[in-house]
Amino acid sequence: MRAPKVFIRHVVIGLSLALQPFVAHSAASQTWPQPPSQLSLDSPYGTLQVSQSDYVYEAQLQLDAKIIAPELKGLINIPYAFKQSNNQTALISVDNGLGGCSINYHWVTVSSKGYTVSPAFGSCSAQIRVRHHGRTLIMETPSLDNPALIDEYRYDGRKISLRKRRQSVQ
Repeated sequence: MRAPKVFIRHVVIGLSLALQPFVAHSAASQTWPQPPSQLSLDSPYGTLQVSQSDYVYEAQLQLDAKIIAPELKGLINIPYAFKQSNNQTALISVDNGLGGCSINYHWVTVSSKGYTVSPAFGSCSAQIRVRHHGRTLIMETPSLDNPALIDEYRYDGRKISLRKRRQSVQ
């Protein structure tokens, strides 16, 4: 009867190993919340929206049904937006579907004077937290270089700066 006990032990070990990624993902989800998802954002300065496309990675970001420049093309999402006194700024995620470092982010600001698009930034991760400190918009994401660090991208409306800091224990 030793064979069934060994078999059962191997099955338990196998299941434990097979389910480990799901347990790890669950713990990571608690630390990094699922970002909101929207494809359109109305503002007093126009409507930002993701264009329709037959191929998911060829959608483009539009302002009032006109494609913005520089072109943002891919699987696009508008997870966060901040209303400020004379404008509205949205965080745009763009996944080009090419693997590797396929996801990056842009801040798009719309105002009565038009719009601006920040340079691409990010750590190739869909795990983000977003907040503001005064007029500075901050996106946090796990560091690509060192898992013990957080990459903190700060946007002041003109430039993006990167600050690395240690993860706080939660």
